[in-house]
Amino acid sequence: MGLFHVPARLSGPTGRTEAVELLVDSGATFVVVPQSLADRLELRSNRTCPIQTAGGRDETWPLADVRLAVDGDEVNTRCLIAPAGPALLGAVALESLLLAVDPVAKRLVPVKGFVG
Repeated sequence: MGLFHVPARLSGPTGRTEAVELLVDSGATFVVVPQSLADRLELRSNRTCPIQTAGGRDETWPLADVRLAVDGDEVNTRCLIAPAGPALLGAVALESLLLAVDPVAKRLVPVKGFVG
């Protein structure tokens, strides 16, 4: 899948807000932010989460709650705090926003919710 970024806004529990460019990664479970951004937003980890990196390493990263705004819609979502690296937009947030990835056009597209 082709890589692309989307503009977004992240807000922490104290009201600190920052405009960011998120790398769309539908293979990532959660939103991921580097520690430096988490510090600026004053994110508070409420647990840790076992993860596997794209390189296959097993690690444990802090997990926090963040407010995410993309394309005029906002949701509260979970957020992994990475030691470093790019900020990512993962599958849980995409589904919460009712968005899907169009890999050819490199854009997000609205989708309907599904009830089975």
